[in-house]
Amino acid sequence: MRKMFVIVFLISISNAWLWTPPQNLGISGVDDINPQACRVHVIFYPQSCLVWQTKLNGNWDIFSRFSNGATWNDTMRITTDLACDSCPSVAYDFTRDCFWCAWQNNSVGNWDIYVSQSDVNAWSIPYQLTTSSADDELPSVYVNLDTVWLVWQRIVTDSTNIYSTYYDGTTWATPSPITNDANISNIHPKINGRYDHPFLVWQRENDIYYSEFLSGAWQPPQPITTDPNNDHYPELMSSSEISGPPSTYGIKVIWQSDRDGNYEIYTTAYDTLDVHYRMTFNDSTDITPSPLFFTAFVEQLNPAVTAFSTNRNGDYDIYTHFDYGYGDTIVPVDTNDSEDILAVTTGDGMYVWTLWQTNRNTDWDIYGSSIFVGGVEESNAYDFKAAAKLTINPNPFREITEIRYQMQDARCTKQDISLKIYDVSGRLVRSFNLASDFLSLASIISWDGTDIHGQSLPQGVYFVQLKNKTEVLTEKVVLTR
Repeated sequence: MRKMFVIVFLISISNAWLWTPPQNLGISGVDDINPQACRVHVIFYPQSCLVWQTKLNGNWDIFSRFSNGATWNDTMRITTDLACDSCPSVAYDFTRDCFWCAWQNNSVGNWDIYVSQSDVNAWSIPYQLTTSSADDELPSVYVNLDTVWLVWQRIVTDSTNIYSTYYDGTTWATPSPITNDANISNIHPKINGRYDHPFLVWQRENDIYYSEFLSGAWQPPQPITTDPNNDHYPELMSSSEISGPPSTYGIKVIWQSDRDGNYEIYTTAYDTLDVHYRMTFNDSTDITPSPLFFTAFVEQLNPAVTAFSTNRNGDYDIYTHFDYGYGDTIVPVDTNDSEDILAVTTGDGMYVWTLWQTNRNTDWDIYGSSIFVGGVEESNAYDFKAAAKLTINPNPFREITEIRYQMQDARCTKQDISLKIYDVSGRLVRSFNLASDFLSLASIISWDGTDIHGQSLPQGVYFVQLKNKTEVLTEKVVLTR
């Protein structure tokens, strides 16, 4: 299990709006297109995954990079076949500590969905999920606790409908339709989580629709927009990323709409999904939004950032919109004299990244820029790793687990250290009073999966954090119900 020993520094949110100079993350001399990345900011794990398609040796393949927060490692191939592999999607699996990538492949004359699993060292052999004679396209993958969910669009004659399947740790379920409309296009599905269950949005003709998986089944589709305008390319942020009391939890959906005469970015949030808020105001075309909640860790704040592509400067550029407690602020990421499109956001450790596709080097490349939302480094002043122990058993747990910790240096008193539990968004859910003045002996705390107020927390991944004045020791724990 991965452990981290970190120092966290408080910074002003205004400093986080300074995007670093763009860097090329693609493969030189070939076309790199359709970037996607993990759509959650995990502050405890300085790691994310970027995937895209590259035209190498005359055909399209899927490539990846893994980050360590500030930088990205070397490229790693996911596919090596001679068919066309395109439109990848990627998600992080907290339970198995791995990544899942899904994409479409046309090796048999029509499009099918494939999937692969990876840590930072290697991807598994691609596994074919669909074998229909129809075209299965544009997959979107999401992981809920120990279940991997996958949705995509299937084209049959004049109709396009949304299908889904899931992996329970043993086998993939038989694909089943979520929509079943004749002569209607249901396209661009995106899946994430609402509370503790999967939530899906897509574009139905020129409106935005949603469905959620409740009581063992996908619920009947419901409209988010019903106006006569063109509402396209929906995206969403997970409720698990939203900080606040349970009454404010919900999903946040973002899309592009031409209701004001040109495409602008709109959003709706929380439970009702019927109040729509315009995010951009400019006589230009603002398209393909990509949202992410990120955590300013020390402050326990969860602002939202939305990256989008806009032609307000005569060519398409990448801009970002910040909200959630700081007012609305539009910040440019890349205004180079080139076509910059298809922005996507991700986060890892104390960094948030915007990634996009650009043609500035005579071919398409994947570029990235980051903002710094905290500090992470090892300390040489005091060997906390050698002095501390933190174990959790059982893990996963259903009703109660024991958190065992030990400080082996008498200099550490209960005023010096803390034991706290956070959810995956970085929100503090529980803290414990330490029992003794000097913690040189092993101690045990029992946790029953409740929050600060004694309310039962939903199943999911949590982080137990043992912290002294400057450093942090963290262990992952999985709560099941």
